[in-house]
Amino acid sequence: MSNAPSTLDPRRMADGKDRPTTDSSTLSRSVRERLASQLQFAGFWSAVALPLAYVPMLAGGVAASRPSLFAALLVAHALALVAGHDYHGE
Repeated sequence: MSNAPSTLDPRRMADGKDRPTTDSSTLSRSVRERLASQLQFAGFWSAVALPLAYVPMLAGGVAASRPSLFAALLVAHALALVAGHDYHGE
């Protein structure tokens, strides 16, 4: 008989249980990191673009006639700044 290498992975067979090849905590961590990256991207570019809406609102008098709409824009801008503050454009 020859000493052929075993095709069984000893790490998977050590306790007799068949483990998945991808750890669920690793998968959930990568999903969270991807979602966080996308949120930072959207937050950063929203924070860049939202001030462009201030000029027409102020020039057209919308800020004076509908202050709640202007306040909502300011809150959205603040949230975008917080969400996108660590974005590095990688």
